[in-house]
Amino acid sequence: MDKLYQAGYKDARPNEVTYTSVLNSCAFTASPNERTKRKAFDTAIFTLQEFQASRYGAPNDVAYGTFMKACANLLSKDDAMLRGVVEEAFQQCCRDGQVGEMVLYHFRDAAPEDLFYELLVEPIRAATTTKERINFDTINIDDIPVEWRRNVFERKEGMGGRRTRTVGMKTKRNLRP
Repeated sequence: MDKLYQAGYKDARPNEVTYTSVLNSCAFTASPNERTKRKAFDTAIFTLQEFQASRYGAPNDVAYGTFMKACANLLSKDDAMLRGVVEEAFQQCCRDGQVGEMVLYHFRDAAPEDLFYELLVEPIRAATTTKERINFDTINIDDIPVEWRRNVFERKEGMGGRRTRTVGMKTKRNLRP
């Protein structure tokens, strides 16, 4: 699509939906063949890296969540490559302020338990003033530092189906459908 767009075919301009669709197709590769799964995984990594470097947009929480889903579906938890890839993607997601419900859910599935604790539970525990025990099963989006989710768009009930953006403790309406 990029080559077509660069060649002048303006209807072929890639966007967030295009990149996320490729990630989704990787995540749901239905082959039991390990070689096919590895190829799909390599494609997912390439796609996320291309998306991060593209001039057509930037990965959002859905793209990062879909990438985490691909990691969970395509690699076993004891695969040496999984740890590094998931860690790097999650840390970039945090820097981008894109840790939403979908990322949290699929990160929980993709990350080895010790990595989940290291990257998510321990920072939350260190930042909280409550004595309540925070663990793998009780973390929800409200526990995530605001900085990590500052750019996440979530659907809110009662808003007429409009998407809203969480900005710190305030919510702004986004008039795009």
